[in-house]
Amino acid sequence: MFLEILRERLIRETGNYYSDNHDDIAFPKKLSAKKQLVNVGKRFLFTKAVMGNLLRNDYFYKKIFLGKMMKFDRYLNGLEFFYNKLEDEGSKELFIQLTAFKLLGYLKVRLPLSTPSYWMGLKEMRALENETDSLKIKSPPWKLFGYDLKKIGFPLKVYINAKGAYTTFVVQQYVKDVNGKRLGPAAGDIALDLGGCYGDTAVFFSYLVGEKGKVYSFEFIPGNIEVMKKNIANNETIKDRVEIVPFPLWDTSDKKIYFSDAGSASQVKFEKFDGSEGETKTITVDDFVQRYNIQKLDFIKTDIESAESFALNGAVNTLKRFKPKLAISIYHNMNDFTGLIKQIDNLNLGYKFYLGHYTIYASETILYASQ
Repeated sequence: MFLEILRERLIRETGNYYSDNHDDIAFPKKLSAKKQLVNVGKRFLFTKAVMGNLLRNDYFYKKIFLGKMMKFDRYLNGLEFFYNKLEDEGSKELFIQLTAFKLLGYLKVRLPLSTPSYWMGLKEMRALENETDSLKIKSPPWKLFGYDLKKIGFPLKVYINAKGAYTTFVVQQYVKDVNGKRLGPAAGDIALDLGGCYGDTAVFFSYLVGEKGKVYSFEFIPGNIEVMKKNIANNETIKDRVEIVPFPLWDTSDKKIYFSDAGSASQVKFEKFDGSEGETKTITVDDFVQRYNIQKLDFIKTDIESAESFALNGAVNTLKRFKPKLAISIYHNMNDFTGLIKQIDNLNLGYKFYLGHYTIYASETILYASQ
């Protein structure tokens, strides 16, 4: 069923050409793909109808971004498992759309957020930027401006960029409402923010969980922590609800790692490397729960640069004990995109799965799991 639906979508989408369907900042330099396309076309996933449509469009060769899909067929079993496990038709339709996007690229597939209202929303968000109040950071965009979010309904102030503010507070990544049930942080929740970076999600989650809730935000890069502390301190009403946990997540605790401090471009390795500036030790979610004496846990979010599988392996006891709602980033690589749902499902905890996507390009796909 999945493969037939995907084939039909690919045939339909190959007739498209969207010159406006991308963000020039977000996309890297496009790869020449004629040879790659021909190689991919030899694999059984592509019907003659798909290839015929593609081969008639010479411009497609110059623009499509298919290099990493050269061995796409090896993921078919995982993709079909994922599709069949999704609970609702909206998630299934989004999954087909995202899979087609990964194969055909932004010139052929338009994702749900790629609308005039998205660009208008970004423009309105940039208008909230306080150019006289900024923080320097060590990676693009090199500077974070202060945003007062009262005009969009949140009594919060954060240092962030416009796109990050729009994604976190307007599109509301990590929050999904299904049939009246909130799959993200809710009032009174105890939440784990795995991958805090600059603290915008920690601030947002702290607002959502309210006075009776608590957020533990995991971040170990010193420069990121410095920004996070300022973002927390800027918000008097929520600052006591957030605690920074300065350790990286893994499947074993106390494993030494080395890092460079470069914001979102920081490097992390288990061996010393040229440019490394510091070292620390890992922690598992299970050990964190024990060491911090966590007696209640309602929600876990992860965005830890493809370390999700390891963090989940180190959280098995916690998942079995609390069965928290999950919002798991699955966009970092195809193994995560196809495998993390099976990893969670194999625990047999009765989770139901939903899907969300929060950009107009390939990143920020979130797998939700809830009882």
